Order: sequence, then C-alpha cells, then structure tokens
Amino acid sequence: MSSNRDTTDPDKLVKQAEPLGIKLAPAAAEEVLAFLDAMLVTNQQINLTAVRDQDAAVVLHALDSLAFQLADLRPLRALDLGTGNGFPGVGVAALFPQAQVTLMDKTGKKIRAIRGCLETAGMERVEAIQMDAKQAPGLERELRQGFDVCTARAVARPEVLAELAEPLVRAGGHLAVWLEEHAAVAEQMRSFRLHRQIRYQLPAPAERARQLVVWERR
Repeated sequence: MSSNRDTTDPDKLVKQAEPLGIKLAPAAAEEVLAFLDAMLVTNQQINLTAVRDQDAAVVLHALDSLAFQLADLRPLRALDLGTGNGFPGVGVAALFPQAQVTLMDKTGKKIRAIRGCLETAGMERVEAIQMDAKQAPGLERELRQGFDVCTARAVARPEVLAELAEPLVRAGGHLAVWLEEHAAVAEQMRSFRLHRQIRYQLPAPAERARQLVVWERR
C-alpha cells in the first residue's frame, strides 16, 4: 500500500468527483476515505479486495461507489447486496448520512472485518449483517420489501440480482447495479423495469468506462 497520504486526501477526492458530475461534501469525502483506509489496512490480513494500490483503490472503490449520486435517488433505507468489502454501500451511506444503510454478505469473516472498519471510520450507524440474500426474506420479516434501494457491484448478473432483490425492495423502490461499459442491459427483469442508464468515466490511475443502471420495481 502506498505511503503517500494525499491519495486519501478528502479535498482531492472532492476535486476528482467534479468531472463526473458528483457534488461531494467534504464530510462525505472524509467518511468514505476513513473507511477505505481502514479497509486497506484490514485487507493485509483478510482478503477484501485485489486492489492493493491506494490511488487505484480511491478510484475503483470510493469514487466508483459515489457515482450513486448520479442516479438522483434519495433513499431512506438502502441495502447493499453481497457487499464484500463494504462498497458501494459505504459510498451510499456517506452521501446520505440520514439513511439507514445495511451491508449484507453471507461470509462471516468479511462482515466481521467490515464491522471493524466501520467502527474505525466512525460509521457505527451503518449496519453490517451476515446473511444469505436468498434466505433473508424468510429469516427477517422486517427485511421483506423494506428497502427503497438495493445496490450491487460485481456480485452477479443483473437477472440474478433482480430475483434476489425483488422480495426485499418495496414497490416503487429501485435496484441499482454497477456494470462494465459494454454489459448488456435488460429493459425488464421480473417486476423491475429499466429506469435510468448512466455512463461515466473513471479517471487515472484506474481509468475505465462504467455504467450505473437503475431499475424501478413496479
């Protein structure tokens, strides 16, 4: 991991976000980077990401997750399915500090690591739970159609995500999925209908074209 601390400088992240059309509050930048720093330290013991370079991690995890702002949604309750290392859910939580954000993953050691990172970053308001998304609606009644937004990044194909998210997202809620530039996008997936398709370009040192696709549950 790089020792150059300006890679996680909040002012720098705010400036990186501007060309993407993301208006990032300094407090949100500080919070998401505090979590990222903690996650990269934890990653030395528990494999949470293959991205070891700090500059690249800022772009590929923090900035990519903050692109959620471009979807123009205002969630009150958000669920990050198969959260893995905490992103993009942590980005959503930083953007909307009043929202109830739940990070869900079926791997216990990842959830325990994420909880530690959340505590280090001062984000105890974010809940991290160990649960298989397939079983979640049957195990916890309050999870059934309990979320305004379900997010997912690098978890599964959108069709699979729609099946998992359908019993968890309320009518009128949304499924937001991060995809590569040329990934196929379906107009309809179960009760989800295509709402918005947003394309953006991540900067160096991890330059690539991305798309954030949002479906609305009818």
